Amino acid sequence: MDDPKTGVEAAIVAAGGVSALAAAIGISHVSVIRWRARGVIPAERVAAVAAATGLPRQALRPDLFAASGLAEAQAPLAPPAQEAETAAAREAAGWERARRWAEENREAIEAYNRHFEENDTPLAEYRAF
Repeated sequence: MDDPKTGVEAAIVAAGGVSALAAAIGISHVSVIRWRARGVIPAERVAAVAAATGLPRQALRPDLFAASGLAEAQAPLAPPAQEAETAAAREAAGWERARRWAEENREAIEAYNRHFEENDTPLAEYRAF
């Protein structure tokens, strides 16, 4: 199964059809139809499709998950609830990084804003809005 398109077809068959696969991972059936037309499952959906169908990630996207390569590809799949928790943790970490960046750069941001409050924006006379 070296062809990624074979992975799309295998997932559809394993799930019981296009609509069943879409429902199992919470997307529209039109999205799955687009995958079939493109011949590839998007990388960000491989874990969900693997969990829903029981197919290994290597079978779904051999171009990304070589059977002899990535340890992640050979690791057992996390339950969907655990993957959701992991995604929520990544999002929370991202918000925390953004908050820290804003705090570390607060003075520069305030100086920048003050500059444009005191002076007009560059080339303001040429703006059409």
